[in-house]
Amino acid sequence: MGRRLSVFKSGGILIAMTQYVWMNGKTMPMTDAKVGAEDRGYQFADGVYEVIRIYNGRPFTLSEHLQRLERSCEGVRLGKAFDRQTLARQITQFIEEHGPSEGMVYLQITRGEAPRNHVFPKHWEPTILFYCRPLPAVAPPGTGQGISLHTVADERWHKCWIKSIALLANILAKNEAVDAGADEAVFVDNGLITECSTSNFFAIINHQLVTHRVGPKVLPGITRLVLLQIAREIGLSVAERPLTESEARSASEVFICNTTHELEWVATWDGKALSKQCGPITRQLHEAYVRRVQRETAQAAPLSLANA
Repeated sequence: MGRRLSVFKSGGILIAMTQYVWMNGKTMPMTDAKVGAEDRGYQFADGVYEVIRIYNGRPFTLSEHLQRLERSCEGVRLGKAFDRQTLARQITQFIEEHGPSEGMVYLQITRGEAPRNHVFPKHWEPTILFYCRPLPAVAPPGTGQGISLHTVADERWHKCWIKSIALLANILAKNEAVDAGADEAVFVDNGLITECSTSNFFAIINHQLVTHRVGPKVLPGITRLVLLQIAREIGLSVAERPLTESEARSASEVFICNTTHELEWVATWDGKALSKQCGPITRQLHEAYVRRVQRETAQAAPLSLANA
């Protein structure tokens, strides 16, 4: 059986490398990584996950991601499935040996393999795996053509604060958006904006940063967390509150955020134009976010941001 290759571009040249995965303490080619047919993650989506951004060959906000992973494990009664310090060390070492300079880590924990039964097995061993993938560079703050949103009714469960691998509702929403010619689905629950299918939602209203508070329908996004910290550091007023669809559509600026894409400003919503360019506050937040990434990953600031 051939080995799966990870292809990325460096200096305009396509480079192919063997894709490796860490699984239950062992590093192996992706094609050698197997789970049993009765792994509960496969049969029941009985597991949780994280996606961690790599900048300059270093994981960004690794501690925050692993803290959230612990909360997700507690939320699905996985208990203490891992030791945070040990896993952080293993991930860091894996990135040094097999990771791209710019990319992501996908990390997943399931309840492991057991005879199929809705009742949790009394004795079980988790299946823990992670691997890296290269990612294209994010557009500089304030640039790009902006993204388009498509409204979808929020019919998901009420434990969205758990980063569960049971993502079918989000996947269906995302594909509905793409089929409608949009980039991202925005969930609306009884007239209130909750979040998007793969990102958190923000609006600038009367010079205030507004986003729905974390809870049953909103994931505690790590990029969201960093942005709220940055907003308060630069003196921007912040409100974590329910946000109606009508006031969101009339906001002066709208953007979304997630780990892999950082901040993306919204140009259109359900086919209607919102903005022709990135708003000044969105750009300010994104520039501050980039500076924090540079500071925490010891990355030299590009000239465009050196004096921002």
